[in-house]
Amino acid sequence: MARISRLSVSRRITIAFLLVSAACKDGTAPPAAASINATEANAPTATAGIVLVAAPSFVVKDASGNILGGVPVTITVTSGGGTLTNAPTQTVAGAPTPIGTFIPGKVAGPNTITITVGNLAPIVITIIGTAGAPASIAVLSGDNQLALAGTIPPADIRVQVRDQFGNGVPNTPVIFTVGNGSGTVSSAPVNTDGTGVATSPPWQLGRSAVPQILQATAGSLTVVVTAAVLSSYHPEIRFFGPTPAAAAMTAFTSAAARIRASIVGDIPDFNNFIATPQDVSACGPTGVVLNEPIDDVIIYATVVPIDGPGRILASAGSCLSRPGSLHTIIGTMRFDADDINGLATSGRLDDTVLHEMLHVVGINRFKWEPKGLIAGAGTPETRYTGVLGVAACVTLGGAAVCPGSVPLENTGGPGTADSHWRETVFDSELMTGFIEGLVGGVRIPNQYSLMTIQALADLGYTVNPAAADPYTVPTPVAAPLRQSASSDATQAWEVLLPPRLEVTPTGGIRTLRVQ
Repeated sequence: MARISRLSVSRRITIAFLLVSAACKDGTAPPAAASINATEANAPTATAGIVLVAAPSFVVKDASGNILGGVPVTITVTSGGGTLTNAPTQTVAGAPTPIGTFIPGKVAGPNTITITVGNLAPIVITIIGTAGAPASIAVLSGDNQLALAGTIPPADIRVQVRDQFGNGVPNTPVIFTVGNGSGTVSSAPVNTDGTGVATSPPWQLGRSAVPQILQATAGSLTVVVTAAVLSSYHPEIRFFGPTPAAAAMTAFTSAAARIRASIVGDIPDFNNFIATPQDVSACGPTGVVLNEPIDDVIIYATVVPIDGPGRILASAGSCLSRPGSLHTIIGTMRFDADDINGLATSGRLDDTVLHEMLHVVGINRFKWEPKGLIAGAGTPETRYTGVLGVAACVTLGGAAVCPGSVPLENTGGPGTADSHWRETVFDSELMTGFIEGLVGGVRIPNQYSLMTIQALADLGYTVNPAAADPYTVPTPVAAPLRQSASSDATQAWEVLLPPRLEVTPTGGIRTLRVQ
């Protein structure tokens, strides 16, 4: 057997080692990661709190720009409150690697996801969470304001449309409408801004001291904004006799609300009855004894038979007045039970009750004459001379008919003459001597004008001119035409009640002789 030399063995081992070393250097080691990049150039958007349908992805490349697979990665949510599941732990070979299933945080705004590969600088993928579909609407500002009737509340009314997580939903049409109080607001839709906020157009409150409601609607969503009419005058209606029908009671409370909206200043309480209770039967309610302070006026009202249908509809007046100012303390109103249903059916009941209540408060010759506010009373040239009332007549387009005074009614008997604006001049103004009727079955409204409200100011009341109805003094031709169209234009339909009680110089109460 031939012998193998030690040198031969040594050479063989050396050759084998070199071959193995050469094989290792030919490429069995993986290429090194040289870069990491997001696939999307721009930040994707997603609905807040809702799973992102198309997940963002990234690539890891070597120095030659090849996409590497099998590279270990760490993916974490670093801001925004979102959640990430099914995140990969290594890259996909030859293609972008999705980050997994991502749900953005519930608060709209940026969410960030950080991806780390070895010693490379981490990259951050930003996902913008946006508001979802409208789910609610809320008032941000302007609720529960106080303002004078007929004016615009001072603070902006702002509402916000929100998704199910409370995020403001932008570019959503909101429509504002009046829900109560007969105010006005533009019906044009207002689109929400980037934060889901819509600001109401100017809301002009109604001309009555009743709860004011504005509704804001976005699709099927609605929220209510409230306001209260500012006034310190409180007419109190007390019914006596038979219980009136609901329509009559509503008409009385509505009239009191109109007057409260137009007279806004407080009248000092009348406290004489506290120490000396007084029987006020002369004012209407039999056997009623008052022993309380009065703020500001008590009006006793009743619906009873007067003279049968179609003649006298009502009687009203100031029964007891404060000394000096002559502001009414106690008033009386009676309506004919045989006529009140007809007034309600024709739509004239509210206007008629308001007309009579204004007589109680101060629109009558028993208030004007002691104050020197009438010239020529009892003559065809009877006129009202109160400075503020005259100025209002001019403002309303009556410069030609109110040169220094306002024409008063000179017909209709003692219940009408000297206590009303002249029908042939002022036609549909509420305080003319004849109630407007129907033309072609349509009710002609009787306007509670600035002239009447300012006549109350002439008596020393603090008033709100914005509570007046829109009214313009008719042209000389238009007034007779409208007057002749009124079914009641020639009817003496009311009786003006004179004062029945007065306060004595010592503070007592005495009954006056019926005039």
